Amino acid sequence: MIAVLFAPVSAFCTEELSALKAEIENLRNEYEQRIKELEDRLAEMEAATREVPAETATVGTIPAPVTKTTNSFNPAISLILNGQYNHYTRPASEYTLSGFALQGEGGLAREGFSLGESEMTLSASIDPLFFGQVTMALADEGGITEVNIEEAFIETIGLNNGVTVRAGRFYSPIGYLNEKHVHTWNFSDAPLIYRGLFGDQLINDGLKISYLLPTDILFEVGATVGSGSHYPGSGEHSGIGDWLLYARAGGDIGIEDSWQLGLAHWRANPEDRSFGNSGDVVFNGSSDITSLSLVYKWAANGNIRDHSFTLQNEYFYQHESGTLDEGNRSSAYDGKQYGSTIEGIYQFSPRWRTGFRYDWLGSRHHATDLQLLRNAALDFSEFHPQRYSLMLEWLPSEFSRLRLQLNEDKSSHLSNTELFLQYTVSLGSHGAHAY
Repeated sequence: MIAVLFAPVSAFCTEELSALKAEIENLRNEYEQRIKELEDRLAEMEAATREVPAETATVGTIPAPVTKTTNSFNPAISLILNGQYNHYTRPASEYTLSGFALQGEGGLAREGFSLGESEMTLSASIDPLFFGQVTMALADEGGITEVNIEEAFIETIGLNNGVTVRAGRFYSPIGYLNEKHVHTWNFSDAPLIYRGLFGDQLINDGLKISYLLPTDILFEVGATVGSGSHYPGSGEHSGIGDWLLYARAGGDIGIEDSWQLGLAHWRANPEDRSFGNSGDVVFNGSSDITSLSLVYKWAANGNIRDHSFTLQNEYFYQHESGTLDEGNRSSAYDGKQYGSTIEGIYQFSPRWRTGFRYDWLGSRHHATDLQLLRNAALDFSEFHPQRYSLMLEWLPSEFSRLRLQLNEDKSSHLSNTELFLQYTVSLGSHGAHAY
């Protein structure tokens, strides 16, 4: 009786098992068919890839048009247009910086409308080992547009252990602003101490070696050697005209705050170096410059686009010892020039920023022949120049900026009020700026 009752159940289970086996077999066949189709497509693609070199070699025998480039993004091209309008209460030609002999572009830009300092940069990875860059500046000098090579260097990108080598012309890693291009500055003109010591910026023709330590915070040390052909250097010994050692460290404090601290020391032994544009008085001896910089940045919730604040401070101290010479006259000389610049920038909305800057300088000059100090345009009254600057910027986009700036400049015993209206726009490929 029991066998009779379970017979239908057994038959039902057998039918279900047969149906499942058939379904699994169908799935297996279907997946095997799909796998075979994918394998066939992969084989076709590999065959097509192997045929490319032969096709390329055939095409390469045909002369290519001169205007054709193999890669439109190599090199990357960036153009910065930087025009401005300047107005001063005292003539620009009468500008002096007490205690300093101004060199090159250390004076005021000419009054009225001008091109300012625009620039074009070409850069590219040369191969797996090297990167190259050249930056040409178009500057307005006395109503005449001049083209200068600001930077032209190659830099390693394939070395290990945090070592980087740069060779060519580049901005010296002294201070904080010196390595940055003018269009990235927060104000239209250079800090007073930059004007006095470098004639705006210190350029190096030579070699730079840097090492990034494997630490939890940013810690970089480096050195440069150069030709010494740029002010305040002059002359060379065994091909070396100046050298510099530097170190900088930085890091984050939570998600909103960050900092960077820098220290550098530069040295040269000038030979017959003129004191700026002062005349026939030349200096022979040693020149040392030490710089200290501190930068602090805050961004609300780590977002720099909405609300942010930057505070940066730089201090420079120069000591020169040697002789002043003019024709048959000579005098022992010891000079000290120093100063600081501090600025605070507040971005109160995504499209608006404002800022304040304060500069102050000091100097002490000693010579056995005071007339040579006068002839070198070195004020030895120990007057302390100062300058106050206010800035307001409108940023329509990431690629354009309109700026209004007002200076109360007490660079000498006579005060000067200076007004700047400036536009800066970026065209083409342009990488992110450094911290």
